[in-house]
Amino acid sequence: MSNLFILPTFLGDMILTTGVIDKYRHEPATIIATPLTAPLFADLPHLERLIIIKKKPWKKHWLEMWSETHKISWNNVIDFKSAAFPLLLKANKRYGWAHTTDKVHKVHQITQFMMAQEPLSPTLWFSEERLARVKPERPVFAVAPVPGWKGKQWPIENFVTLLTTFCKTYPDAQVAVFCAPSERELVQPLLDSLPKDQCINTIGNDLLDSAALIQSSRLCIANDSGLMHLSAAVKTPTIALFGPSNENIYGPWSDQNPSPHRTVRGSPFTGNVRQLKENTKCYMTDLAVSPVWEVVKERWETLGG
Repeated sequence: MSNLFILPTFLGDMILTTGVIDKYRHEPATIIATPLTAPLFADLPHLERLIIIKKKPWKKHWLEMWSETHKISWNNVIDFKSAAFPLLLKANKRYGWAHTTDKVHKVHQITQFMMAQEPLSPTLWFSEERLARVKPERPVFAVAPVPGWKGKQWPIENFVTLLTTFCKTYPDAQVAVFCAPSERELVQPLLDSLPKDQCINTIGNDLLDSAALIQSSRLCIANDSGLMHLSAAVKTPTIALFGPSNENIYGPWSDQNPSPHRTVRGSPFTGNVRQLKENTKCYMTDLAVSPVWEVVKERWETLGG
């Protein structure tokens, strides 16, 4: 029998659940994902079926999910969208996600939800062909400069200053810039500032190819974003820039001790993130370039010089 995984909509939330999929790696998997996240399962070895569901008005996507799944008897139904939907399906065991106020890391929350004994660390899956195809010839510094909302955005001019310094200091390195095609205008000043022979522009590339390149990178820097969680999931040492979100819950996950990741933040986290999202203010302007550069330099040289 197959297991059914109904995954979160947003990239970061979805990546944090991938340890659950890996827990059942010896059993066939049917996955319900969004058009954004679905490409990340192209190389999943135990994938039986990938169902791509786009959010629809009047919650019609739930009817589509039901029509795709209700005739099948499942081993486990694991739903990260709803506590109620699994009750509509035939299954030996059902897991339905409910909101929690626990102030522990999301990976621990998910592990507790699955009643697992060991942390279900996020992961991604790559074919050998894909890894060989994207493997860089020079050391790469991966950069994900765009978060999910403006409040978490370290100003792009700070990235320009940081990476201009980086390229001058490490002329043999390359900088790979990652973002969605819709975010190109925001990152264009950064792309324009980098020496052409040191810039890898990944905009528009296949998401799993981009993930494989991040895995092949020496170091990654990112705002608190889905790509930050992706970088941590593929075990690339990650520098996470935090502002109005809680790194104790959403920081880059690692099962290594000590962690290869570093968190640099501006003002201490206060307030309710849901309320902060209601305006368009940036809460990262007080994080200067100099402390971030010191962490980048230390990490880059420690990891390979």
